[in-house]
Amino acid sequence: MRFKITDLRLQIKDTRFMILVILGIMFFFIYSFLIFGNSGHHFTWPDETANYFFINNYIEHSSFSVAEPLNKIAANLVKPRSFNVYQGNLVPGSFLGMLLIYGLIGKIVGMGLVQFLTPLLAVLAGIFFYKILLRLFEPKIAFISTILFYLNPAWWYYANFSMLPNIAFLSLLIIGIYYLLKIDKGVKQKNILYVILGSLFIALALTIRTNEFLWILGLVGFLLLVYRQKVKWQYILIGLAVLAAVFMPIFYYNQTTYGNFLSFGYLRLENGSSLTSQLPTEFKTAGADIVSFVKFLIMPFGIHPKTALISIYSYFVSLFWWLFVAGALGLVFFIKKYNNKEHAVYFLAAISVSLYLIIYYGSWVFVDLMTLRLNRIGISYVRYFLPVYIFTLPLAAIFYEQVINYFRHKKLRIILSLGLCLAIIYFSLYSLFFSGNDNLISIKQNIKDYNQINQKVIGMIEPNAVIISQRSDKIFFPERKVIGRMTIDDFVYISSLVFSGIPVYYYAFEDDQYLEDLSATILDFDITLSDSTTINEKERLFKIIYPYYGADQADQ
Repeated sequence: MRFKITDLRLQIKDTRFMILVILGIMFFFIYSFLIFGNSGHHFTWPDETANYFFINNYIEHSSFSVAEPLNKIAANLVKPRSFNVYQGNLVPGSFLGMLLIYGLIGKIVGMGLVQFLTPLLAVLAGIFFYKILLRLFEPKIAFISTILFYLNPAWWYYANFSMLPNIAFLSLLIIGIYYLLKIDKGVKQKNILYVILGSLFIALALTIRTNEFLWILGLVGFLLLVYRQKVKWQYILIGLAVLAAVFMPIFYYNQTTYGNFLSFGYLRLENGSSLTSQLPTEFKTAGADIVSFVKFLIMPFGIHPKTALISIYSYFVSLFWWLFVAGALGLVFFIKKYNNKEHAVYFLAAISVSLYLIIYYGSWVFVDLMTLRLNRIGISYVRYFLPVYIFTLPLAAIFYEQVINYFRHKKLRIILSLGLCLAIIYFSLYSLFFSGNDNLISIKQNIKDYNQINQKVIGMIEPNAVIISQRSDKIFFPERKVIGRMTIDDFVYISSLVFSGIPVYYYAFEDDQYLEDLSATILDFDITLSDSTTINEKERLFKIIYPYYGADQADQ
């Protein structure tokens, strides 16, 4: 009889795992929603445009640097957003980890399949998340948490943006933590394998989002301290060796791309020789160099508790209220019911990491007012708060289980389970596909529109033309060279391009009054807007000309 009960439990456990595998396969295609049909490979995020371009360039040329001769004339203005310039060359405006990982894989499978790596990692992360939770909670909680993981609108949303780094970073981190937690007092050879695999995946994650190293270092250090009886000093040396080996190619490509093995794409690379002078202006680093460097590592945006509270309220409490409420109530049950060592480890890790990330990213004051006004789930805060949402999922699962178990009648529990599941699916689908200007249906339509606009404009202008656009640079690159960010004073360099015989266009979304004022203002630089062409009901294309040359042409 005991054998049969044990066998039944194993069967139930296997059934749960198989259900999650089937769900994972389904969600792989669901997470690929934006990839299918994007034949023009244009994206709504400038970061995606940059990452796609440089991954493809690495696959073809094994380099993250692309020559741009016009930057000698235009003072490094000729570049899309999320790109940087070093010695006149276009270089990534990010860390190189994702580009190198995806690029190396792309050399084997091709760029077409590389686009699906992020959805694949997003699905695999769910399976490893389940395996981690099986070590902490009973199987039912782990199972419910993983279903919530796949349905979580933030994870679902950003898994669809295949060229953004956040999902890949967290997926590799989850896999790495899983292997580290498997280290035990058992067979030495297996432990060494787990150390190597855990260190490898965590190191790969750090190459993608190196700025996250502090809380990851804290998390790994905390786990080493708690489970120190299972850890030998040899394991730490092996882990450090793996970390160094993974970062060696990054250091090499940093040197060849940015001129310094410690440099990275977020820096203002040609703004002085010291690290602090090259830091982005958003980073609060006033003071001595060493003090500034420490501030940059720990809290680059400063510490602004009020701003952080507003951010977490807007992009968690309000945006995903059903997850927050369930998680908050689940915390009450968690404290009452779960009180062993494993649960304490989870609780302390979740609280510490979440508070740090909320203060770290929540203190960042987002200056793009249009993005703040129009976007909800598509705001950067949401992708930076992804670990906070993930830590909340087991607490929400505990709450849902408690609610279901409150009723003793089996049929009633089944009906309630289905009702809760359908409610969560409804709230997730509403957030993803019907809420805000940045829902996935709107994004899908925008990408389709971008590809059509690209074909229309590219067919109208010269192959060597440069297009200026404060927001639409992503539409035209790489088919045409673009200037994605500029000020009025930069028109002195734009006029140099015009006088050099380079066709320059201004792609406008602004109103008539703004464009009239702009045209009058840039007359000070001996250029003006001309030859307006309507692209759609909101946007127009102007050619920037030397007005006296235009007048001579009109007289002929």
